[in-house]
Amino acid sequence: GEWGEVGGLIITNWTAEDMSQDPNDYDSVSLGQDFGFNHANAILLLGFKDDEIYVLKEQYDYEKDTGEIIAACIMPKHVMMYCDSAEPDRIKTWRSSGYKAVAVKKEQGSVQAQIDYLKAHKIHIHPSCVNLMKELQQWKWKRDEKRDIWLDEPVPFLDDAIAALRYGIEPVRKVRRLQSFSKE
Repeated sequence: GEWGEVGGLIITNWTAEDMSQDPNDYDSVSLGQDFGFNHANAILLLGFKDDEIYVLKEQYDYEKDTGEIIAACIMPKHVMMYCDSAEPDRIKTWRSSGYKAVAVKKEQGSVQAQIDYLKAHKIHIHPSCVNLMKELQQWKWKRDEKRDIWLDEPVPFLDDAIAALRYGIEPVRKVRRLQSFSKE
């Protein structure tokens, strides 16, 4: 138990725990990837079961080009990989290497919708995913010091694994959103 400031933290509903690494033990699985070079290139393997999120594996690389990351990749090729849409050339390289990489469609308000989804679901993180846990422990809302309030805007700092997490939940989040629209 170390002391720390928790005010303004965005995601607090997570725990670090050992869990099955077998993708067959989950209702569905996906990969999320946030591209980087000077900042981290982060890839997460996610499992979904009983309306909860499981972060099974993490790959976190600095100063490696796409070919080097692919050569060292520990993630399964048969799982859909949801990537940052800003770099279609990298997505094409992943696809050419046999991965099922696709761009995440960034819609207006999608970051807030992803955050809302994450906050509404229990998140289990394997202890080996140290970079994601480190990022979650410091990921905060921006603060308006003059008005002494937290704003609904994340501070864009040390959030590469978090972006991979946000991208990786997209297929489940969007299916759920479509199901709720069809019930109305």
